[in-house]
Amino acid sequence: MKRTALAAVVAIAALIGTELAPVQAANAAPLTAADFLKASGNVLKTNSGTGATVNLRGTNIGGWLTQEDWMSPLGEFAADRTGWSATASSGTAGNALDGSGTSAWTTGANQSGTEWIRLDLGANTLFNRIAIDNPTAGQWPRAVNVETSTNGTTWTSVATQPGTDGVTTIRFAPQVARYVRVSQTGTASTPWSVGEINLFSDPALHNGTHTATASSSAPGTTAGMTLDGNVSTVWQSGSAQVPGQTLTIDLGRNVDMDKLLLDAGAATANDYPRIWDVFTSYDNTNWTQVASGYGTNRIVQADFQGTKNGRYLRVVSNGTSGQWWSVAELAIQAGTAVDRGGWGVTASVGASPSLMLDANTATRWTTGAAQTPGQSFTVDMGALVTLNNVTTDTAKNATDEDDWARGYTLELSRDGSSWTSVATGVGTRKATTIGFVAQAARYFRLTQTGSAGNWWSIGEVTAGLYNDDYSLTRTMTSRFGTGTTASIVATHQDTWFTAADLDNIQAAGMNFLRVPIGWNVFLNLDGTWKSNPWTKIDWVVDQAAARGIYVLLDLHTVPGGGCPWGSCGRIGPNPNGFWGSATSQDWVEDIWEAIATRYEGNPAVAGYDLINEPLIDYGEDAADVAQKSDYYDRLYDAVRAIDPDHAIFLGAFFGLNAIASPSTYGWTNVVYEYHPYDMPNSKDWTAQNQLVTNELGGLAAKLSNPGVPIYYGEYSLYYNDDVWARFMAGLNAANVSWSNWTYKVKGTAGDGFAYWGMYYNNQKPVPVINSDDAATYQAKLGQFGTANFTANTRFIATISKYAGGLGTFSPTAVSHSGWTATASSTASGSSTAAGIDGANGTSWQSGQAMAGGEWYRIDMGSAQTVAMVTVQTASGSRWDYPRGFTVEVSTNGTSWTTAATGIAYGWKRPISIAPTTARYIRITQTGTAPQWWTIDEITVYSSY
Repeated sequence: MKRTALAAVVAIAALIGTELAPVQAANAAPLTAADFLKASGNVLKTNSGTGATVNLRGTNIGGWLTQEDWMSPLGEFAADRTGWSATASSGTAGNALDGSGTSAWTTGANQSGTEWIRLDLGANTLFNRIAIDNPTAGQWPRAVNVETSTNGTTWTSVATQPGTDGVTTIRFAPQVARYVRVSQTGTASTPWSVGEINLFSDPALHNGTHTATASSSAPGTTAGMTLDGNVSTVWQSGSAQVPGQTLTIDLGRNVDMDKLLLDAGAATANDYPRIWDVFTSYDNTNWTQVASGYGTNRIVQADFQGTKNGRYLRVVSNGTSGQWWSVAELAIQAGTAVDRGGWGVTASVGASPSLMLDANTATRWTTGAAQTPGQSFTVDMGALVTLNNVTTDTAKNATDEDDWARGYTLELSRDGSSWTSVATGVGTRKATTIGFVAQAARYFRLTQTGSAGNWWSIGEVTAGLYNDDYSLTRTMTSRFGTGTTASIVATHQDTWFTAADLDNIQAAGMNFLRVPIGWNVFLNLDGTWKSNPWTKIDWVVDQAAARGIYVLLDLHTVPGGGCPWGSCGRIGPNPNGFWGSATSQDWVEDIWEAIATRYEGNPAVAGYDLINEPLIDYGEDAADVAQKSDYYDRLYDAVRAIDPDHAIFLGAFFGLNAIASPSTYGWTNVVYEYHPYDMPNSKDWTAQNQLVTNELGGLAAKLSNPGVPIYYGEYSLYYNDDVWARFMAGLNAANVSWSNWTYKVKGTAGDGFAYWGMYYNNQKPVPVINSDDAATYQAKLGQFGTANFTANTRFIATISKYAGGLGTFSPTAVSHSGWTATASSTASGSSTAAGIDGANGTSWQSGQAMAGGEWYRIDMGSAQTVAMVTVQTASGSRWDYPRGFTVEVSTNGTSWTTAATGIAYGWKRPISIAPTTARYIRITQTGTAPQWWTIDEITVYSSY
């Protein structure tokens, strides 16, 4: 791999020759007019393009001026609590539903195991998660039983588990019920207090269309009972648990999946699998493992740590127990939309409206006649579901694209009789996304109100409760008004990113920030301008300039959404709403004219990033690319009419074939931007390394044609310090600018999100967008200052190493000659020497399941410089990686210094440390897993 990277760098150097001037390090002095950047050939230069070459090296301030729920804490949507009521074993139960962080329901007496609180939801409602917040430290429920009922008389237990201090979160298979009862079944010398109770419906597949088979079944039980929506019916293996028992689900089609829940059932709660492994497959023959772990109680939850696609899912019980293996119900989480398996649909005209629900846009429902007002279809979702979006979609690159509704009215109903209009408008070509304030409904009806010679045709209709920039703003504004909403958002902005954060970025040696900005920073939802949208943008530009840091102004979201995912402002179809809305496009042009007017001539602004990740279709054809490029040209012309000098950054993140060449429109002083990610293979070092190889290998061609500067605006290479280093070194060597995603995330190392941020791991509760009152909202947001996060120390060190412009990556491996190894235990047939023999395919194995405390110690024979340690498992046993680790070093084998701690993440884990001198290295496995710990090879590097 090193040779490949070196060859790419040499080729680039030969291509751009004299442009490879010495690269400037981060500039601590304030930026002045002489620092103004412009493109010169395929690099950026100071002094308006005539000075020194500058390579921009920095990070993104994600989640600051725009919402991304996985990263920032602006909130989550819960089930609509309209019409709910509460009763309890004692006390004022309504305090648990008032949205206030300062009031609570309390038992008023010590926990004895008989306390309960009951919710009446008013009608059967879909949900699969409950969050119980106790505001008083220590007054959490010691044990919880959650029951549901459709009539308030007959109850079914859906989950039992211990409570936790703070927020007790309980997940279970999807339920349709009117009543929920939470019982406290433990004892404690303190009351039980509940600040708030919220229900959630996390998107999960409807099991009604799936089929199941099992390796064996007890008499009277069938594998299909795991899919029947009834936790009172239970499939059982019929024999004691032994390794190899299987339960296989055929989903009937390829589906994206990211989590699995198994419920052993209330009556058979101890029949959970002692060890479980989960696999996916496209063909029921070739299987890929996606999760593994221990069962510890009735509910088993498997997180695939990234979306996995397949038609089949298999759970293997690989433990040993005298208990049978039982599954009452399983749930597969997937995507963001409500699964439509239980829906019914009728239409006022046309045949086969069910084709709108068959997961195939190529089959359609159509009016079969020209559009006239009053044509409609009605969807019955089977229960109350909280929604804020309905989308209609059509087959792409077909005549169906033009059969969009020339006008529409969307109505919601709880009972099918009383209807409320929640949105009116005009559809858009190819796909129409309709947003509204989050609320519960069982039915929705879409009526066509326009006239056209075209039929009205719909390939698919979907709905969801989406947490994106638009939906957040719409619901908050509806609840609190514009003034209070602005105050809440300001609290977040003033907390999330401060002058101290800019000091951190400067200390890391960076000279650059990409600042993602939501369109609603500038405009109200109706397109009118906010009174002063510039405060935070002016502040960051000025503060960064004082520290010698350039700022790229990135319009990260656009009205209607410029791509299908939430980071573009709105979750939706492809194309999302922006591309079919002349109004939205006019608004964005207005925004860029205002930005250009305000920052024209400002040397601290590196340029203008016009639209983040623009995507019309996953399979963009020539017409799509032309449409996108034409609009880019419109924005380019609008900016250039005001500001002729700032560089304009254009998104080519899916490749050069997704954007026109600059010569097509005569664009000058432009930069092409890329966002390479391989998210499905986040735990595979080879996949991440190959991504970097591909990108570095393609630089020479990109720099030559179209011959403009290249900028890698976003990327994450997860936990692979060496791959990060190689990528940044290669980009620096080619004078290609970069900014990793991102400065800060609230996620934890355990869920795979640590290496997305220089600061991470804040588990404070986030606001509930449609339940918390304004004061509670702001109080929660105030807990997300960087001081409450964990510094991702080794990641910061790796970024800092290359932030100054270092353009070489030449890891030097320490020779294994003279090494010896010892271990806490060794499996029969393996040896400690196999982990350091320099040969892949021979492995040391611990010989026992990982329990924490296992260690492997290396004596290198003499003192060496140690800068990185790579721990690798064999290709045939990739799940045998350590789940957590501590790396210690020593010069004498007696006194040890901790050099690194963390989680492992996949079969190969490069662990960078602060360079130190050591003779001995001890790696301790700190996690738990049913697999043995296996080491195929340990490599030690003296530099990287």
